[in-house]
Amino acid sequence: MGTDGIMGNINDPYIDIYLPKKCNGQMLVCCPGGGYRYCSSYNEGTRVAAWCLKQGIACCVVLYRMPNHHCKVPLTDVQNAFRYCRAHQAEWGVKQLGIIGFSAGGHLAASASTLWVDAATRPDFSVLVYPVITLEQDVTHKGTRSNLTDNKIDLVEYYSLENQVNASTPQTLLLLCQDDKVVPPENSMRYYFKMVKCKVPGELHFFTNGGHGWGFTTPEYGKDKLTPGQRADFFKILSRWLEDRWAEIK
Repeated sequence: MGTDGIMGNINDPYIDIYLPKKCNGQMLVCCPGGGYRYCSSYNEGTRVAAWCLKQGIACCVVLYRMPNHHCKVPLTDVQNAFRYCRAHQAEWGVKQLGIIGFSAGGHLAASASTLWVDAATRPDFSVLVYPVITLEQDVTHKGTRSNLTDNKIDLVEYYSLENQVNASTPQTLLLLCQDDKVVPPENSMRYYFKMVKCKVPGELHFFTNGGHGWGFTTPEYGKDKLTPGQRADFFKILSRWLEDRWAEIK
């Protein structure tokens, strides 16, 4: 792993569990991005966990295997992480288990939200940050598409997740920048509009600028791609969203 936390060639998946001294009842399963080629384990992993701990939220960072011509592998790793967390949530004081993902990790989080197989693997809510959603040519992130599907048309259609949203999809918060040149904003819009059609509650928030890949890298860690005001708004929106989800089960 480099000094920037980029992890490639993950042959054995593993999870890092972060538990606050007193859990507020929520836990986030975190999927770092990296185009299904690597995991951005700092910017979209450990720094997410550090923020969660300050809020009293438990976090499980999943360092999942890359597809390497086996498209089901990343989602299997995330679903197994959910099963592990569900099995231990009572002892951890967790009552609500959501998911957060970034870029290709956002595609993985959206896959977990639409392709879940049972109650244990279904997230209670989702947060998708500048996610890849569709694998349609000229709208998708090409590396994500090719690394996950080898450009096989049937898999491209299946993993274009706007096709998988239905009434059972967990309520979802989407956050991204209007000027994202890596993953076109249409990705998030397609997911959101399909949510609206299926009457799935959710929110879609655009920031004017900041591009792609800003994750949780605040000035504390390095150069922030978001302005100070945008960063403050991001945390405010995320915190309020999580508080609203918790209020629903109190």
